[in-house]
Parts: sequence; C-alpha cells; structure tokens
Amino acid sequence: MDLDLQNYLQQLTDKNTNKDNIIMNIGLFFEKNTNLNNPTEYSTLLPQMLVNKSITTIDINKVVDYLLILLRQEPEYADRIVWSIGKTFDNEKVKQLLSTILQMKICDDKTFQQIEFVVDVINDEEINNLYQGIVFLRNNRTPV
Repeated sequence: MDLDLQNYLQQLTDKNTNKDNIIMNIGLFFEKNTNLNNPTEYSTLLPQMLVNKSITTIDINKVVDYLLILLRQEPEYADRIVWSIGKTFDNEKVKQLLSTILQMKICDDKTFQQIEFVVDVINDEEINNLYQGIVFLRNNRTPV
C-alpha cells in the first residue's frame, strides 16, 4: 500500500480524532478509482495527497477492512462508513458491511438511510436478504 495512504488511514486509529472527513475522503477516493466515467472534479474534494493516487483491488480490500474494524470499535461513524464502502460499488464488500451491521445488531436512522441508498444502487439477491435482516432488526429493537 502507498505510504501516503497508509499514513492517512493511520489517523483512523486515533481515538481523539474526528474521523468524519477521513471516512468521507476515503469514499470519494474509492469512487474516483472505481467509477472512471464520473465527471466529478476530485481535486476540489480530496486532500492533495490523494488526488493523483490510484488504488489496487488488494488495497481497496485492506481499506475496507480498516473501515469495518472502525465500525465495530466506533459505531457512531456507521452512516459514513456505509456511504464510503458503498462507493466501492462492489457487491462482496457491501455484503461484508451489511453482515457486520447485522452481527453488531446496531443500526441507527442515519445508517439505515445510507443502507437503503446502497441497496437501491447495488441490486443483488444476497444483499437484499441482508437488508431484510436489518429491517427485521430495526423493527424488533427494544426502545431505550
């Protein structure tokens, strides 16, 4: 993995750092590298060190693993993590994400909205089944 990207991801391990922008930038970075026909001007959106970088499939897998670990450790970032992983447009990664959310048995309203968007964009029977499991989880949660 590129050293700049590694250092950028390392910020996700700092408990005292607000990770919102980092996670969103990772999603934009995924989108830039997986949706090549997208006319978005990423140079105005991404940190300069990521603008001209590309990412391999192996590195995308590693970054998604980072995000799934973060999801388990700091679920308050769940909606941004869903958005970011959704930007891979990769069914297997979305399945990993939804399975993790089901295992955690936590899905707030913002996260659920992002899941609905991802499920609408990526149509897959297994993803739809995982989504239905999340709907069931939310419908049967105990009010706090």
